Amino acid sequence: MHISKNTVRGETREVRPENIGFSRLLSLVFGLFLLGFLLYANTITHDYVLDDPIITTGNRFVQEGFSGIDDIFSHGYLYGFNGKNDQSYRPLVLVNMAIEKQIFGNNPTVHHFFNVLIYALSGVLLFLFLKQIFREESIWLSLGITVLFIAHPIHTEVVANIKGRDELLSFSFMMLSLYTLMRQVKTKQPIWLLLSLIFYFLCILSKETGLAIFGLVPFTLYFFTENKIQTILSRSALFLIPAVIYFLLRMMAMDSMTFGSDMLLINNSLMGAASVSERLATAISILGRYVGLLVFPHPLSYDYSYNQVPLVGWGSWRTLAALALYAGMAMVAFLGFRRKSPVSYSIIWFVVMLLLVANLHPKLMVGATMAERFVFSSTLGFCMVVGWLLYRYLKVGETFASAKLFFVIIGLLTTFYSIKTITRNTVWKDAETLYLSGLKTAPNSARAHNHYGSHLLKKAEVTRDPNLRNQYFTQAIPNFDNALKILPEYGEAEYNKGVCFMALGNIEAARQTYQRILTYSPNYVDALNNLGVIYFNEKNYDKALEYWLRILDRQPRNISALGNVGAIYQNAGDAKKALFYYEKAIEIGPNRNVLNNAIKAYRSTGQEQKARSVERRLNGLN
Repeated sequence: MHISKNTVRGETREVRPENIGFSRLLSLVFGLFLLGFLLYANTITHDYVLDDPIITTGNRFVQEGFSGIDDIFSHGYLYGFNGKNDQSYRPLVLVNMAIEKQIFGNNPTVHHFFNVLIYALSGVLLFLFLKQIFREESIWLSLGITVLFIAHPIHTEVVANIKGRDELLSFSFMMLSLYTLMRQVKTKQPIWLLLSLIFYFLCILSKETGLAIFGLVPFTLYFFTENKIQTILSRSALFLIPAVIYFLLRMMAMDSMTFGSDMLLINNSLMGAASVSERLATAISILGRYVGLLVFPHPLSYDYSYNQVPLVGWGSWRTLAALALYAGMAMVAFLGFRRKSPVSYSIIWFVVMLLLVANLHPKLMVGATMAERFVFSSTLGFCMVVGWLLYRYLKVGETFASAKLFFVIIGLLTTFYSIKTITRNTVWKDAETLYLSGLKTAPNSARAHNHYGSHLLKKAEVTRDPNLRNQYFTQAIPNFDNALKILPEYGEAEYNKGVCFMALGNIEAARQTYQRILTYSPNYVDALNNLGVIYFNEKNYDKALEYWLRILDRQPRNISALGNVGAIYQNAGDAKKALFYYEKAIEIGPNRNVLNNAIKAYRSTGQEQKARSVERRLNGLN
């Protein structure tokens, strides 16, 4: 048998390529699939939570099923949800959800099932990729790393949250792209390279962070092939083709390529940094937090919004510890680079996959201060380091006997990870369970308090029992107050508080709440709208008109505001002017209140034919 010599940390180890039989490989693959599926099987019956509606029930293109696919490709990720055509372009995720909607309807169980299925398959694909790059090592190495990755509890947010589908698809296509790339190196067949480029394209269509593969390809070829640098660079350059096509599609579909400078502080605490220095120090400290959660994944939280992760300076122990840690990682990666140490490759993988979500540069700020989903792909780098160090220092060979201690340690880690994963999954059962957990794991997060208050508000709105309804509204208010103590200028929490006051009949408190919002956010549309409603109900039509026209100055296609302005003119006896606003609203989209009012206005002006036409449209909605 051929003998190859791999040098690691100055030592020479004799290792033999694995000649594993197909049946043995199949049983290992099935075992890995089963592990991934069973770990998350208890999420399949979970409900929609958090931001799941963005890609499911709240996305009009997804709700259109197959017929919405064209719109999905021609608009940004959020357009079908909130009409904003900026930030992200992830059409493959929405297409995926539209197909599920078309076939199965709106069913969270189906969406959760496919999340679990894709995660289990991604573990198999990871194993096959690792088997390619570590083909000169015992198969136990690839198996151990894969088991650690599958079981790591930091992945619960991605798998248990339907919206995590973007990460799951992106990682799966990433593994396919790198696997087929290594197959091309081995077989020299061009078809494998073509497949690698196609899978890379699908990866970035799932989530733009998949662009990081472009940085990983040359390192993967350098560390695990004998290709010359020129060959590595020329092959890597081909991956520019899918990236360029992606950006062209993105530019054609979207109005803006970034989040922009108006990102809210509640979304990313770093927006509140007093200086570039403070922002950078905090970002580096967060990078340290990620490593800490990978080493010891407790406590985990669904939210790290303002001010759960406070701003810090260069004197903070977290910043200094993170600097020392990453400097040490850089040194290890550098020292092992020429020797092609797997530890060096693992560190490079970890850092490259984290860079796009690290908030290190003002032009690359993301929509969250910190999130466990951000380290989903980076976790592989951590698992490779742990797996390789155990494998190397325990001198694991080809036989299972030589790998016993290796698997005892891997097994203990996996048991701990699995218990944490299965118990953590239960937190994502439904909105109430998740938001209550946030009050414990993120007590300093304004958003966590607002989420639970909003949940109580929604319960109140759907409750028929008037006493229970008032109880929920009353219980919600202190949660909004807690949010406002953390972030005094938090418009959403203050608006929700005003809604509770209105529902409880405390109109003056609601008025004062909405007016306070306008002192720091003068164009807050929902506050303007409800102030208009308050004055309209008081028959102060001039004042109501003032607020609703302010909305139309900012959002001329706001159907609600157009309909409300029309209602003012209709009440004033000016049906002609009312119809001007109603017709504009109807042209934009259907609204039952507007349609009903338009029918009355047409009939009051003797336009019976138009009234019947609108009536047919209203009946169509019903």
